[in-house]
Amino acid sequence: MTARACALVNNWWSWYCRAANPTARMEATTSLLLLAAVARAAHSGGQTTLDLTPMHGKANLLKPLIANIHAALQHVKEAVEQFKPADRWAVLLHYVNDKIATARESFRPLPGLPATGSLPF
Repeated sequence: MTARACALVNNWWSWYCRAANPTARMEATTSLLLLAAVARAAHSGGQTTLDLTPMHGKANLLKPLIANIHAALQHVKEAVEQFKPADRWAVLLHYVNDKIATARESFRPLPGLPATGSLPF
């Protein structure tokens, strides 16, 4: 059970980091910088606003990454207000996948091998 929980958290963190930077996988040191911030939650008018303040010298590197995460979460919020939580997760994954796909060069599958008509057994 512990291994499954660790794998699930790692998977969520990977998707979170890909939302931050869809063009490449983040190294462990860079992704850990996303954790080094002080947050303040403000409740007003039925909404909660979270203000993040990075507490290290690489704050200028993190601001665009945090803006990308905000855009991903805003997309989910606007698209799935009435959905079940599982559907919200699917919309977030589709959003991140679309960002990854557009960030990569166009993918061309390799040409198939010609069929020989028999198996080599």
